[in-house]
Amino acid sequence: MRDIFKGSFEDIFSRINIGFAIILLALGGLFGVLQLLSRTPGSPIKVSAATYYQILTGHGVFLAVAFTLFFIMGLTVFMSTRILKVDINRLLLKISLCMTLLGAVLAAVSILTGKARVLYTFYAPMKAHPFFYIGAALLILGSWFTAFALFLQYLKWRKQNPDREIPVPIFGLLATWIVWIEATIPVVIDVLKVYLPMALLGASVDVLEARTWFWFFGHPLVYFWLLPAITLWYYLIPKRLGVELFSKKMAKIAFILFIIYSTPIGLHHQLVDPGVDARLKYLHTVLTLIVGSASMLTAFNILATLERAGRKAGGGFFGWIIKLPWRDPIFSGMILALIAFGFGGITGIINTSYQLNNVVHNTSWIVGHFHTTVGTAVALTFMVASYGLLTELFNRKVIAYSLARIHPYLWVIGIFIFSMNYALAGLAGAPRRTYDLTFGGMAPEIWYTYLKAGAVGGVIFALAGAIFVLIFILSILVNKGEEVRIFKFGNPHENLNEKHSVIDNIKLWIVVAVILIILGYSIPLYQLYSQGLSLVPPVAKGL
Repeated sequence: MRDIFKGSFEDIFSRINIGFAIILLALGGLFGVLQLLSRTPGSPIKVSAATYYQILTGHGVFLAVAFTLFFIMGLTVFMSTRILKVDINRLLLKISLCMTLLGAVLAAVSILTGKARVLYTFYAPMKAHPFFYIGAALLILGSWFTAFALFLQYLKWRKQNPDREIPVPIFGLLATWIVWIEATIPVVIDVLKVYLPMALLGASVDVLEARTWFWFFGHPLVYFWLLPAITLWYYLIPKRLGVELFSKKMAKIAFILFIIYSTPIGLHHQLVDPGVDARLKYLHTVLTLIVGSASMLTAFNILATLERAGRKAGGGFFGWIIKLPWRDPIFSGMILALIAFGFGGITGIINTSYQLNNVVHNTSWIVGHFHTTVGTAVALTFMVASYGLLTELFNRKVIAYSLARIHPYLWVIGIFIFSMNYALAGLAGAPRRTYDLTFGGMAPEIWYTYLKAGAVGGVIFALAGAIFVLIFILSILVNKGEEVRIFKFGNPHENLNEKHSVIDNIKLWIVVAVILIILGYSIPLYQLYSQGLSLVPPVAKGL
């Protein structure tokens, strides 16, 4: 174990962040299982209402925010140092590590002690302990130092390579952190202006104001999760197959669309909120559909790359599919994650449709959608990439490699059973988040059928998650497993001799994004404050 803290500081930074992310994955996953079984009709496992909303908060915060953030921070430094081969500012990384770990601990203690039962969205007027909000602020502000370190590292590389195009994986990492900065500025404003005065001073709050600032952050957060997963698909899949990505330009255009359109779309989460102009909701819906095209470009690019590799290996019209390395857990996991992402994208389009949102809003449909996006497209990609990180970052062999091969398939089978049944339950009217879904025996019988079937799927993919965590921990501790036959995380498998073009002009796309964000949010914020705030007192400890 001691050698985990040996080597370059950059690798130590990445190991700490990724190791901590796996711990959060395990804890958040445990909360998810308890929550699932507790809300399943007829389940012998039942927690109290207070505990239910406590673990629901932990499940969302630990997985959707903390797990993803720490993993992405570690992955960023690990990849950028190996691809750019330029020194990164260690002082910024040290500040980032200290602030984010402290912030995560403060928020986690608030949740685990029952002083923050405000769910992942922490909607006002529900009030948590001040440490929860201080921890969230530290977590976000600390992560900015990792972003700044990457930006400075890139500028140093650009100075040394003024005419070279940006490697696709570096373009993806830059897009990830640009979107993160765009997204987190409003949530910092939300915490400082609304939540800390409420938590520290008992100040009254305006619910619409808090929700508007939160969703200014909440939807671009989705792309902060997705962009590193997409980056890994673009980076590792071609290297594993021994071919170039079908189109580097298409990949970069997709990243540019994410940079420009991922932030001014938050009002589509507020389609049922009164007090927001319907025309502005429509504008944000249209912009959401535009950013959806970036996901379609990604899917086409990866599938074309797969066909290129399969045909190169001797496959015919459909035979190329069986020529792909389906027994490799890293490859199979990423392709299965991409397939789940397709289903998540389809259900996401339904969520953002002005009329259909009224049918699925705040139902268990949203739970089904969420677990195919961040729950699979992102989480499964991060998990299977960790098998490669074990060998190259942690200098370990993978324990129980045969189980590692099964893990991605088991996860996706469980996810689809769970998500499909929860989506159907949502269409039948079953709510999300609610503790007692039986409604004292008054709930429709069809809910019981779908929710019980969904619980079976949930247990299956929870088992797959437990297998992964066990493999990861034992591989760290024992180090007597099988060497993963993996490509090295070095230079991407692409021709880097082309000169940079307007596509590589990151500054231009940042300017366009800022302009669109101002246009997308200046009018709704002006209307919000000009019509006057409706203040209500806070509710202690949330639900």
